[in-house]
Amino acid sequence: MALNLTTLSQQVRQMSGALVHSAEDMVVRTPQVRERYLRESGAEAQWTRAVDLSRETAAWLLARPVEPLHTTRLAPICPPAYALVATDGSQIDVDRHGNAYCYLINIGRVYMRYGPQATACLTSQPALYYQEDDLYLTDGTRRVAIEGNYLSARRDAEEGIALAALADEFLGDDLPALAMQDGTLIRWTLSGAEKFVQEHFLGLYLSYLEHMRQRGIPVVSYISRPRSPEVVGTIRLMYCPDVDLHEGRGARCNECSDVRAGRAPSCRICQGLVDTDVLADRLTEGQRGPIFVSMSRINVERYGPHLIHFFYLRVGRELARVEMPRWVAQDAAQVDLVHSLVYDQCIKGQGYPVALARAHEQAIVRSSDRRAFQRMIEGSLQRTELPTTSSRKQESKEFTRG
Repeated sequence: MALNLTTLSQQVRQMSGALVHSAEDMVVRTPQVRERYLRESGAEAQWTRAVDLSRETAAWLLARPVEPLHTTRLAPICPPAYALVATDGSQIDVDRHGNAYCYLINIGRVYMRYGPQATACLTSQPALYYQEDDLYLTDGTRRVAIEGNYLSARRDAEEGIALAALADEFLGDDLPALAMQDGTLIRWTLSGAEKFVQEHFLGLYLSYLEHMRQRGIPVVSYISRPRSPEVVGTIRLMYCPDVDLHEGRGARCNECSDVRAGRAPSCRICQGLVDTDVLADRLTEGQRGPIFVSMSRINVERYGPHLIHFFYLRVGRELARVEMPRWVAQDAAQVDLVHSLVYDQCIKGQGYPVALARAHEQAIVRSSDRRAFQRMIEGSLQRTELPTTSSRKQESKEFTRG
């Protein structure tokens, strides 16, 4: 037996004990943090300035408030007829121990129309990448392999391009419409990438968002069980002794006054909390909270007119995060449409948007699919009399499984 379950069980018990202790501590701290957050409702302009002053100096993520902090909105009445498109993607990464240097991206594509002429179209679109330009990015001197996070960035761009194509094919002006993606619209995986890599993938992604803006079709993403701490990051500023708006000074984590005075940082009360911890008790079924702007560096510096905003939405036992570009967030009618249609999709999907669930089903590459894909490559190489040898490491794995 490769996994020593006896040893592991002891570690699992230790983990359970630690989680109980942590949960008890958070039960005490969360109401205090929530009370401080609500106390500052009405002072959004002050905390917006504090966020702007602290964006470069705070050691945590921040969110800039767009609406009053105490905002709660019931879901508007859903239109009796509407249409939407959705995409999701999966991939088979480059296997450097395999027979061929290539990767696969599979995009699940969904169109749904509700109302008197209800219909649906569900398809998948696989694409195999093996050319030099598919496998590497270069700026003339540097050469970067498209694998790992960069392959995820490629898949994200392909999901957006496919979504725009679906909108052009199916969505007209006769019905309210929505375009949905799973996960975030912020390309976090590119935050630490070299500039030419960022420009390549963000160029593709932002072009898709611009196309949708010109079409007037709101784009949203849906994140189930989010763990973002951006709103909590702004609450931390409310505890920070170094934030001084009269002096024009934000948080100075590297020179924290509390630490220099030998005290624990005042913001430690927020440690380990995420946005949903603070907002959970504020929202009832179908309600959304206030709109915020994500102040992540890549969003603020690279997204321009597509700057990503977000709000939290109560769906059953969880709070979901709904993201949208600025041109959607600044249009109250589109925000209401997004709110009503996303919530309706969650009701139809028993807690998760049904269009995204169907897109995932179309996109997923199962283990049997992976094996069939590998056999397909091996068979094709053999027919062309190209070598099909794998690495010694791969052969060792195959021998062990046998």
